[in-house]
Amino acid sequence: MVVRPQQYLEYIASLLNVKLGKICLNNSVYTCVIGNKTISGVYNIIISLLLESKSNLSGTDPLEKAEIQQWIEYGVVYAVHIDNPHNLKQILNELNGIFATKTYLVSHKLTIADVLLYYILLNFMKKEKYFNVSRWFDNLQQDTLLRQSHKIIDFNTNYLVSVAPSRH
Repeated sequence: MVVRPQQYLEYIASLLNVKLGKICLNNSVYTCVIGNKTISGVYNIIISLLLESKSNLSGTDPLEKAEIQQWIEYGVVYAVHIDNPHNLKQILNELNGIFATKTYLVSHKLTIADVLLYYILLNFMKKEKYFNVSRWFDNLQQDTLLRQSHKIIDFNTNYLVSVAPSRH
Protein backbone atom coordinates (compact mmCIF):
# COMPACT_ATOMS: atom_id res chain seq x y z
CA MET A 1 0.00 0.00 0.00
CA VAL A 2 1.41 3.34 -1.04
CA VAL A 3 0.95 5.96 1.65
CA ARG A 4 -2.03 7.96 0.39
CA PRO A 5 -1.82 11.76 0.46
CA GLN A 6 -5.32 11.97 1.95
CA GLN A 7 -4.05 10.16 5.03
CA TYR A 8 -1.07 12.36 5.87
CA LEU A 9 -2.80 15.57 4.72
CA GLU A 10 -5.62 14.87 7.20
CA TYR A 11 -3.06 14.29 9.97
CA ILE A 12 -1.24 17.52 9.10
CA ALA A 13 -4.50 19.52 8.95
CA SER A 14 -5.54 18.11 12.32
CA LEU A 15 -2.16 18.94 13.88
CA LEU A 16 -2.32 22.49 12.50
CA ASN A 17 -5.99 22.85 13.49
CA VAL A 18 -7.00 23.81 9.94
CA LYS A 19 -10.12 22.60 8.17
CA LEU A 20 -9.16 20.51 5.17
CA GLY A 21 -11.73 20.38 2.40
CA LYS A 22 -12.48 17.27 0.38
CA ILE A 23 -9.38 15.97 -1.36
CA CYS A 24 -9.89 15.00 -5.00
CA LEU A 25 -7.64 13.46 -7.61
CA ASN A 26 -8.05 15.21 -10.96
CA ASN A 27 -5.77 14.19 -13.84
CA SER A 28 -3.17 12.77 -11.41
CA VAL A 29 -3.11 16.01 -9.37
CA TYR A 30 -4.55 16.21 -5.87
CA THR A 31 -6.74 19.24 -5.15
CA CYS A 32 -8.67 20.45 -2.14
CA VAL A 33 -10.31 23.54 -0.75
CA ILE A 34 -8.62 25.34 2.15
CA GLY A 35 -10.42 28.40 3.40
CA ASN A 36 -12.13 29.61 0.25
CA LYS A 37 -9.35 28.67 -2.20
CA THR A 38 -8.94 25.58 -4.34
CA ILE A 39 -5.36 24.37 -4.03
CA SER A 40 -3.70 21.95 -6.47
CA GLY A 41 -0.69 19.75 -5.77
CA VAL A 42 0.30 18.02 -2.52
CA TYR A 43 3.21 20.40 -1.86
CA ASN A 44 0.95 23.43 -2.35
CA ILE A 45 -1.72 21.90 -0.11
CA ILE A 46 0.82 21.33 2.68
CA ILE A 47 2.17 24.89 2.40
CA SER A 48 -1.38 26.32 2.32
CA LEU A 49 -2.27 24.38 5.47
CA LEU A 50 0.87 25.75 7.09
CA LEU A 51 0.09 29.35 6.08
CA GLU A 52 -3.55 29.05 7.11
CA SER A 53 -2.50 27.85 10.57
CA LYS A 54 0.12 30.56 11.13
CA SER A 55 2.25 27.79 12.61
CA ASN A 56 5.95 28.10 13.41
CA LEU A 57 6.76 24.90 11.46
CA SER A 58 7.96 26.81 8.40
CA GLY A 59 11.48 27.99 7.71
CA THR A 60 12.76 31.30 8.97
CA ASP A 61 14.96 32.19 5.99
CA PRO A 62 15.11 31.36 2.27
CA LEU A 63 17.62 28.52 2.78
CA GLU A 64 15.46 26.78 5.39
CA LYS A 65 12.38 27.22 3.20
CA ALA A 66 14.23 25.67 0.25
CA GLU A 67 15.38 22.73 2.38
CA ILE A 68 11.83 22.22 3.65
CA GLN A 69 10.58 22.22 0.07
CA GLN A 70 13.16 19.59 -0.90
CA TRP A 71 12.19 17.34 2.02
CA ILE A 72 8.49 17.70 1.27
CA GLU A 73 9.20 16.71 -2.34
CA TYR A 74 11.28 13.76 -1.08
CA GLY A 75 8.31 12.70 1.03
CA VAL A 76 5.55 13.05 -1.56
CA VAL A 77 7.50 11.68 -4.51
CA TYR A 78 9.78 9.05 -2.99
CA ALA A 79 9.01 8.14 0.63
CA VAL A 80 5.32 7.46 -0.06
CA HIS A 81 6.43 4.26 -1.83
CA ILE A 82 7.65 2.85 1.48
CA ASP A 83 5.26 -0.10 1.22
CA ASN A 84 7.76 -2.00 -0.94
CA PRO A 85 10.32 -3.78 1.32
CA HIS A 86 13.22 -2.70 -0.92
CA ASN A 87 12.06 0.93 -0.81
CA LEU A 88 11.50 0.75 2.95
CA LYS A 89 15.05 -0.46 3.52
CA GLN A 90 16.52 2.15 1.19
CA ILE A 91 14.54 5.03 2.69
CA LEU A 92 15.35 4.03 6.26
CA ASN A 93 19.05 3.65 5.36
CA GLU A 94 19.08 7.12 3.78
CA LEU A 95 17.31 8.72 6.73
CA ASN A 96 19.49 6.84 9.20
CA GLY A 97 22.53 8.44 7.59
CA ILE A 98 20.92 11.89 7.70
CA PHE A 99 19.98 11.57 11.38
CA ALA A 100 23.44 10.35 12.38
CA THR A 101 24.43 14.01 12.80
CA LYS A 102 21.05 15.78 13.00
CA THR A 103 18.08 15.92 15.32
CA TYR A 104 15.70 17.36 12.71
CA LEU A 105 15.69 17.44 8.93
CA VAL A 106 16.10 21.22 8.64
CA SER A 107 17.99 23.50 10.99
CA HIS A 108 17.75 22.70 14.69
CA LYS A 109 13.99 22.69 15.07
CA LEU A 110 10.89 20.78 14.13
CA THR A 111 9.50 21.79 10.72
CA ILE A 112 6.65 20.68 8.50
CA ALA A 113 9.18 18.46 6.69
CA ASP A 114 9.71 16.39 9.85
CA VAL A 115 5.96 16.28 10.43
CA LEU A 116 5.29 14.99 6.91
CA LEU A 117 7.93 12.23 7.11
CA TYR A 118 6.73 11.28 10.59
CA TYR A 119 3.22 10.71 9.24
CA ILE A 120 4.50 8.85 6.17
CA LEU A 121 6.59 6.52 8.35
CA LEU A 122 3.95 6.16 11.07
CA ASN A 123 2.69 2.72 10.07
CA PHE A 124 6.11 1.38 9.07
CA MET A 125 8.27 2.17 12.10
CA LYS A 126 9.10 -0.78 14.25
CA LYS A 127 12.00 -1.77 16.44
CA GLU A 128 14.58 -1.75 13.71
CA LYS A 129 18.30 -1.60 13.26
CA TYR A 130 17.97 2.04 12.17
CA PHE A 131 18.99 3.59 15.47
CA ASN A 132 19.18 7.21 14.27
CA VAL A 133 15.78 7.12 12.56
CA SER A 134 14.30 5.45 15.65
CA ARG A 135 15.77 8.21 17.85
CA TRP A 136 14.30 10.92 15.58
CA PHE A 137 10.92 9.18 15.39
CA ASP A 138 10.83 8.60 19.15
CA ASN A 139 11.63 12.27 19.77
CA LEU A 140 8.74 13.35 17.53
CA GLN A 141 6.22 10.88 18.89
CA GLN A 142 6.65 12.31 22.40
CA ASP A 143 4.69 15.37 21.25
CA THR A 144 1.07 14.41 21.99
CA LEU A 145 -0.31 16.95 19.51
CA LEU A 146 1.83 15.51 16.73
CA ARG A 147 1.17 11.90 17.70
CA GLN A 148 -2.59 12.55 17.92
CA SER A 149 -4.39 9.26 18.69
CA HIS A 150 -1.58 6.95 17.55
CA LYS A 151 0.11 4.62 19.99
CA ILE A 152 3.67 5.23 21.11
CA ILE A 153 6.16 2.80 19.63
CA ASP A 154 8.50 1.52 22.32
CA PHE A 155 12.12 2.00 21.29
CA ASN A 156 13.63 1.34 24.74
CA THR A 157 15.37 -1.85 23.64
CA ASN A 158 17.07 0.03 20.81
CA TYR A 159 18.59 2.43 23.31
CA LEU A 160 19.76 -0.40 25.56
CA VAL A 161 21.36 -2.29 22.68
CA SER A 162 23.31 0.79 21.59
CA VAL A 163 24.59 1.43 25.12
CA ALA A 164 25.34 -2.15 26.10
CA PRO A 165 25.47 -4.48 23.12
CA SER A 166 25.17 -8.13 24.00
CA ARG A 167 28.21 -10.38 23.72
CA HIS A 168 28.30 -14.11 24.07
